[in-house]
Amino acid sequence: MPKRTLTLLTAVAALSVSVLPIAPAAFAEEASPVGIGPAGTLDTERGLFAVTAWTDTAGADIVSVSAKVRSGQTVVAEVPSLTELSWPKGRFQVPESAVLKLAEDGGTVPAIGRYSIDVTATDSKGGTTTRQDAGVLDFTLRPQFTEMHPDAQTSREDRSLRMTTRLVGVQPGSGDTVPLASREVSFTRKYDNAKPERDTTLNAVTGETGEVASPEFGMENWASFEARYTEDSEVARGSAYEYERPSITPYKVELTAQADKTRALPGETVTVTGRATHEGVAVPGTSVRVSLGNDGRGTAWGETVTTDTDGRFTAKLTGTPGIRLSGWVAEAAEFYVTGHVSGPLALPAESRIDKVVSKLAADGKVTVTGTFRNTYDREDRFDYEPVQLDFSADGRTGWKKVAVTKASYYYQAMTLNTGTTTGGYYRVHHVLSDNFTESFGPVVRLSRTQTRVVSVNASPEPVAKGATVTVTGVLQQSAGGWKAYASQPVKLYFLAKGYKTWSLVASGKTDSKGRATLKGKAGKDGSWVIRYAGDTAHFNSTAVADFVDVR
Repeated sequence: MPKRTLTLLTAVAALSVSVLPIAPAAFAEEASPVGIGPAGTLDTERGLFAVTAWTDTAGADIVSVSAKVRSGQTVVAEVPSLTELSWPKGRFQVPESAVLKLAEDGGTVPAIGRYSIDVTATDSKGGTTTRQDAGVLDFTLRPQFTEMHPDAQTSREDRSLRMTTRLVGVQPGSGDTVPLASREVSFTRKYDNAKPERDTTLNAVTGETGEVASPEFGMENWASFEARYTEDSEVARGSAYEYERPSITPYKVELTAQADKTRALPGETVTVTGRATHEGVAVPGTSVRVSLGNDGRGTAWGETVTTDTDGRFTAKLTGTPGIRLSGWVAEAAEFYVTGHVSGPLALPAESRIDKVVSKLAADGKVTVTGTFRNTYDREDRFDYEPVQLDFSADGRTGWKKVAVTKASYYYQAMTLNTGTTTGGYYRVHHVLSDNFTESFGPVVRLSRTQTRVVSVNASPEPVAKGATVTVTGVLQQSAGGWKAYASQPVKLYFLAKGYKTWSLVASGKTDSKGRATLKGKAGKDGSWVIRYAGDTAHFNSTAVADFVDVR
């Protein structure tokens, strides 16, 4: 830093700089078509200023703009030609090659301060005008901080710190920096996500070189620090701002822990026990957050405990109904302390089975549809959770699995199918898993009346090829014993020897005693049978076919 600095800052008192009010330009008896707007200093480089000029003469352009800088009646600098900017049109600025500087920097301006600007503009048709006091050259220092930093990293043992920085003024033109001494700087500590009322602001005064250290702050959580300074004087004008987020020295602990179970149902308590050590030595009196859920988010499913004199801790956690979580985690809960351990734990959510529709077809097959989902979260998704269909003869005991499926990932829908049955009691059942609790659909009794065709007889036997075969039989239903089932539609089927597919031959009805007589043509050796197709209350019939030899 040049020694001229002290001279620079005291020069203001020795030099009287008149700050003249901006007055309208003096007009001749006939107004000039050339106009000049206010001249303004560029804040980022106060050795430059700009002004707008225009002409109202048709077909004319502004061809030259010049300026003089005055202190009272004394001209301290002349700019013979301002350069027109590419945008906006008609805006003229002191060229950077002619930036105004202090005399000690090779310029003509005698001292820091504010000066009047006179501007003259001329157009291509000879029109010209001069605006006295078109603006003020703000030839003052621009306040600026150097980098701010803490005097030391905070730690668990020492949580106090001071922020240090340096306040300088940037000189116009040269860009040299000048210490701003005896200035009061504000330092503010802001905790993350804290309310504004928790912000703390403390002030400190800069020394001769502009260096300044804040008063001592305590740091109990992550925080950012700001330094601010504002001045509006004959020497300096503007605001300076600096930001810093200091790091800390963490205290690392080793956490070991285990849970007393690997699965906990909603409402059950899980006990996690563990120990905190540092380089093999117990760490007493430190906070440990133990949470359900492997993200350690510290929600309502967690508890903060304090280690005892041997560094040991115990936490009792209870899963909340309706929430599906996985795992547990224990982690240091103090700002300066780090440590983490986790373990497996299944915390299934409560489940339910809804909209169950069960059907028993005439062929003895059971079809059950419904939905399986999280009781408290309709949007919950799962990896095709398995459900099963159970059967019991009496609806109370002896339940056994007869079918399994998986609920749809997106719609929770399910469909279960069984083989043939003669009826009984059914329920949809989700077995307890790591994802969901056990749940049941309603118990439903599915039943139909059994039917059969007895005494099936095809004659004559043997029979000549092309002759008529007469097939008789009796249709019965099980209604407190086997009884004739009268006036029901029946059909005659034939299965040729060596084939697998039955062919429909004839249709008819049973008489009042359940008897049926149906006829068909003999073409090949084969079996004949009469069948009843059932209805909404009856099963399909069973029967024993009769084989006829064709000759």
